[in-house]
Amino acid sequence: MQLKSLLFAALCLLTVAACKSHDHDDTDNEAPVLTISTPTENEVVSGTVHVEFTVTDQSLHEMEVKVTKDSDGAELYKVNPVVHDVTDYEFHEHFNPGVAAETAVTLTVTVSDHSDQTTVKTVKFKVKP
Repeated sequence: MQLKSLLFAALCLLTVAACKSHDHDDTDNEAPVLTISTPTENEVVSGTVHVEFTVTDQSLHEMEVKVTKDSDGAELYKVNPVVHDVTDYEFHEHFNPGVAAETAVTLTVTVSDHSDQTTVKTVKFKVKP
């Protein structure tokens, strides 16, 4: 287990070092453009949840996608898609929230670019079994 942790730490350092060495456009003054198509605000989703959105930018850096319960902040879904140096990205994923009753949740998508511009969008909706 310790070897895995050391390897993971080394990989993280290499990734950060590689990112810092890229020659990025210093004229990028625009934050990433994020358009969430599903789920929609106040939608009620039964069973499997489909999350779909697009994002564009001159040079994306990082992204986080998560769905949390509004009642206690518990994460029902979380991923960090690899978008490093991508200019156009389409996200299409499905997950089962595993709730026992109708539950209010929030989808939060956070995406940043290499110019330290960040876009955060949220969608509040409900899931049920």
